[in-house]
Amino acid sequence: MKIRGTDFVMYPVSDLARAAKFYREVLGLPQEVYSEEWQWAEFNCGNLTLSLKGGEKLPEPVPGGRIALAVEDVHAAYEELKRQGVRIVKEPQNYGCCQAIEILDPDGNHVILHRRADGSFGPNSP
Repeated sequence: MKIRGTDFVMYPVSDLARAAKFYREVLGLPQEVYSEEWQWAEFNCGNLTLSLKGGEKLPEPVPGGRIALAVEDVHAAYEELKRQGVRIVKEPQNYGCCQAIEILDPDGNHVILHRRADGSFGPNSP
């Protein structure tokens, strides 16, 4: 078997409409698919798709992975999200190689907003 690449990352969500609104309006991701019938939404993150699977009963806290979305300015993103009342797990941190904050979506899924020190992003960056 040979893995060719990543098609999408999926987060389970309890309320698809609420979660889609967060990713579309708060994070500003372009929504490419939305289906109430299939309880499915997809967002273009540049080099991969973030999918939401609605109608899920989620434990508290939500276990699982994280998606790291590249931003131009971590501190500006932090201030904007703070003004909007987004739940912030980790305030801006400087790790030397990068800066990042960690937030929660309405269901408690973790999202990292991240900027590499060299400004690159994605798998094909130097």
